[in-house]
Amino acid sequence: MKLATVLVTISVLAHHIIAYHHGTQHTLLGIEMAAWQTGFINGVILILPVLGLGLLWTRWRTVGAYAVMTGMLGALVFGIVHHYLVMSPDHISRLPAAEPHVHGVFIWTAAAIAMLEGVAGMSAAYVAAASRKFNLGASHVV
Repeated sequence: MKLATVLVTISVLAHHIIAYHHGTQHTLLGIEMAAWQTGFINGVILILPVLGLGLLWTRWRTVGAYAVMTGMLGALVFGIVHHYLVMSPDHISRLPAAEPHVHGVFIWTAAAIAMLEGVAGMSAAYVAAASRKFNLGASHVV
């Protein structure tokens, strides 16, 4: 389980680094988020997983794992909807005019953060399930 916890930690940290670069591309392309999107990004995608990481390395591991899982899987759905499904300036095929490398970095970072969200979310789900199973089993020991 420790290996899975390390995987969750590394994937969330890598996600946040690449998400920072993705946000920079949003700025360069002039793609603005609605207020609710900014709130979701800041609260669910950025803050919740970091709080979860903090708890993941304490006796509150299960709560931390659920927080990371919720944040990362929420981020995955949000990103898939806005980058690949809904036609908007945020869709990878509808980007505003800019230098080709800006488009390339936007598309690459959108794909990379989606992959990391999946890895972090599923790894956190594993940690949550394993922690819960361990905790439930230990509670029945006399």
